[in-house]
Amino acid sequence: MKILCKQEKLIKALNIVSRAVSPTSTLGITKGILIKTEGDMKVSLSTTDIQISITTNIEAIVNEHGGIVVSARLLTDLVRKLPPGDILIAADEKALVTIKTESSEYELQGKEESEFPRIDTEEEGKKLKIDKEILKNLIDGTAFAASTDESRGIITGVLFELKEGVLSFVALDGYRVAINRERNEVFEGEEVKAVVPAKLMREVSKILAETAGGEEEIVLDIDDRRMMIYTAETQVRVNLLEGEYIKYRDVLPKENKVTTMLERGDLLDAVERAAMLKSEGKNAFVRFSIADGAVTVSSRADEGRGRETVPAEKTGEDLEIGFDARFITDALKAIPDDMIEMHYNTSVSPCLIKPAAGDRFEYLILPVRLSTVSI
Repeated sequence: MKILCKQEKLIKALNIVSRAVSPTSTLGITKGILIKTEGDMKVSLSTTDIQISITTNIEAIVNEHGGIVVSARLLTDLVRKLPPGDILIAADEKALVTIKTESSEYELQGKEESEFPRIDTEEEGKKLKIDKEILKNLIDGTAFAASTDESRGIITGVLFELKEGVLSFVALDGYRVAINRERNEVFEGEEVKAVVPAKLMREVSKILAETAGGEEEIVLDIDDRRMMIYTAETQVRVNLLEGEYIKYRDVLPKENKVTTMLERGDLLDAVERAAMLKSEGKNAFVRFSIADGAVTVSSRADEGRGRETVPAEKTGEDLEIGFDARFITDALKAIPDDMIEMHYNTSVSPCLIKPAAGDRFEYLILPVRLSTVSI
């Protein structure tokens, strides 16, 4: 194999495919990148850790066809430090890879293409087209709320649910629920349900951010085993989680006694400042004192205390309720709207955050005992 490509395009592609390289994998070949010619003017780069596989294409001048596997870490580190311009990559019959620029030359010991795991990219499931930014926003608005405890199985994933023209992404960890929805007439008539590991969905979001074209349309191909994500130059395959997802709708409150409408940004700023006061080694907790015209956010720690008032429109009774500050800030950072509604029942009942208009998102957050946030 012998190819000539631009450093700028190669490093961008390496940054994308490196997201499927596991440094802790016991299968050595999966720490490598498969570089393979795909015609006279195109080269593909592929990586896999079995759970996620990524292939992306770049323009290149192909002088000799073939394929080679090279250490992902070494190749990425080296190319990142090379100057912009042409890079010649060649592999001989002994799998020795030569990397040359106008002023430098390096040799890396590679492995035969035949040793690399086969990546199945066949289109065989239900297909769905979606705008790249919409898909990224759905992921970013939910994946953070999934459990990070691998022993908790299905709730380490994000539920992908398409029904009655509404695409819903759902994640939960036992303390909170995050729901984002996208309604589109092109979804009508389709039904899909799948659970994708949240950590893989976060990698997909980063890949989408790195691919060109903000208006690009993404094709999703989903069956009962995996989800394929196709962009113009990149294909991502992620394995699905097995099992039945928790009936999250059952935990959403059907009514509320107290509602506040307020500026999301103002509340976020107040909670972040209050969260600075926390005892060493402990989570930051905040108390909401809800009364006519305002929500007062307060906190206390060994080193001091603070309180801040956020203007709000309230219906219902006054209420005192406490929260883990991180759960509140995570939700508020994920919300794009300026105005939000927060719905409550009692000091020990979950809080539901919704848009001031519509139903594009819902965030359910369990409270903490008020004694935890005594002021």
